[in-house]
Amino acid sequence: NVETALVAVTDGAISAAGADRLSVAVSAAAFNKLAVSLTSPQTNGTAFTGTNTLTAQDAYGNTVTGFAANTNNVTVTTSLTGTVSGLG
Repeated sequence: NVETALVAVTDGAISAAGADRLSVAVSAAAFNKLAVSLTSPQTNGTAFTGTNTLTAQDAYGNTVTGFAANTNNVTVTTSLTGTVSGLG
């Protein structure tokens, strides 16, 4: 017995039309990047202070909840040079 439903997607919303509703599960894609969140203020030339976070995300900015930091070592480095403004 096969059931079908018409799925309409507009501006990120998903709806189903028909006698029965269609259940749709949307999951984040694979890990792609880390999003950085720093508490303010941070001081130039001083180690980071406060609670700062790295959030694992997919290529679309969705949080990858299956990413385990305790089993995936993360090393943060930078090749940035110059002046960072906006920090206290």
